[in-house]
This record gives sequence, C-alpha cells and structure tokens, in this order.
Amino acid sequence: IRHLSLFLSALGKGRNIPQIAPKFLRQMVPVVNVPPAGVKTKMRVGYFSGCMTDFVLPEQGKRIINFLTRNGVEVVVPREQGCCGAPVFLGAGDFETGRKMADANVKAFEGLDYVISDCATCTSALKSYVKFLADTTQRKKAYEKFAKKVKDISEFLVDVLDLPVSAYKPSAEARGKKVTWHDPCHLSRHLGITSQPRQVIRSISGVEYVEMPNADRCCGMAGAFSLHYYDLSKDIADKKAASIESTGADIVVSSCPGCEIQLIDSVVRNKLPVKVMHIMELIE
Repeated sequence: IRHLSLFLSALGKGRNIPQIAPKFLRQMVPVVNVPPAGVKTKMRVGYFSGCMTDFVLPEQGKRIINFLTRNGVEVVVPREQGCCGAPVFLGAGDFETGRKMADANVKAFEGLDYVISDCATCTSALKSYVKFLADTTQRKKAYEKFAKKVKDISEFLVDVLDLPVSAYKPSAEARGKKVTWHDPCHLSRHLGITSQPRQVIRSISGVEYVEMPNADRCCGMAGAFSLHYYDLSKDIADKKAASIESTGADIVVSSCPGCEIQLIDSVVRNKLPVKVMHIMELIE
C-alpha cells in the first residue's frame, strides 16, 4: 500500500502488479489460533504478517497459521502490530518514526516464545532495530531481546520446531512438480539463511527440487528501486528469468513477497510456463 502510487506509475510501463485483497488477513483470522483438539501445544509464537501478506496475500498467511497449529504451535496474530519499518528507517532514513514503529511492534509481541515472519525483508528489518534505532540503553536491551525471538519461517521449521519429514505433505499445486528456489537478498545476504528453505523443499514428498544457477542473484526488486528504475530492474530480472528457465522447473518459490512480485512480472514478460509461489504454498 505504501508504494501503491509508484506501482501505478510502473503499470503504465507494462508492470504486472498484484491486487489488494478484498479482505485482509487480520479480518480473516482470530488473534489467538490454537492447535486442534488432540494436538499438544509445544510453544506459543507470534506471527508477524507484514504489509504484503496482510493486505495482498492473506490466504498465504492463513496457510502458515494452519500449518503451525496442526503441528502443535499456538499462533498469536496481534492486532497492534504494524509495518516492520523497513521503508521508513532503512529506506527513508526516518529514525524517529522508525523508533515509534519498532517500539509498537516490540510491545505487540511481548510474552511470546518466538516471532515468526514469512517475509525476508520484514525478518531482516525486525532484527535490525538494535543496529539502527537503539538510541537508549532501555531500547537496546528491548530490541536485542526481541531480535533473538525473530525467526524466518523456514528457519523456525528446521532449527526450532525440527519437524519430521512426514509433516511436509505437498499441496495440490505442488504435487508432482519440479521446483526451484530463489534466494531473497535479505534472507541469504543479510541473515545468512540458505540451507533451511532448501531442506524444507527437499522434505516435501512428491516434489522434485532442482537448484537454479545463481540462485542468490538479486531479482531486481529492491523495494522502491524497481519502481523508480523499472527498466533497469527488468534487465536484472531477465537474468533471473533465464536462470529459472534453464532448470525446467514448473514452480519457482521464494520467501519474500517483494521478490514474488518481481518474479511474477518477469515470468509473465518472458512468457515462461512457470508459477511463482511462496515456499509455504508448497505444503498442504
């Protein structure tokens, strides 16, 4: 939503843009989502939905919540949470407003074991509060404590929840398909998370994983960069599209909604018979 006017300007240049969902995630799920009857609760986590999942991809958020609850995780979706702040303090350099946003998010997720995010940019921004916004000892301590709880969804599934392979059943869209993975810059370069998403994909029965060349090469999205410099971002994306095409994959997955938007635009422009999905959409 914050970039909507810029997206519309890019639309005039042929960019494929997502639609705002008719119903947002926070309108579709309760604040507290408990495991079904007969499933023991292992831990209580908060789900940081982020702007894209909340307002554009709410079904993706519902899928994640349902998967976690089925596997013994109580999921809290605080209504007090807001934007991660990345475009404010990392993009615009507005640290004063960034601190207000950070303080609100830290408070919203108090008392929970972990804070789970399905957006690489959001995960990186939430963990960066202490580096860029901690102007007092009190904030530094609060932000450090908060950062330790923040986990990318694949990192959480592999390193914390440690689910058995049997938990990863393919979704109808993924069953029998060949899948490749795109490393979001914030996930691989900023957070060093690369093996966990690949492990998740390889654990899904009935899905064939194939590594693409230069999987960690930027897709060209880079936030507002791709909106201000759409032609240049297309050149970058076309190289990514060539890598995707070389794998012969039916599906390319990522864990960054921003990357997904760019990949969809690139796949459509290059007329590739490839579907773009979030990694959690591969799982039933």
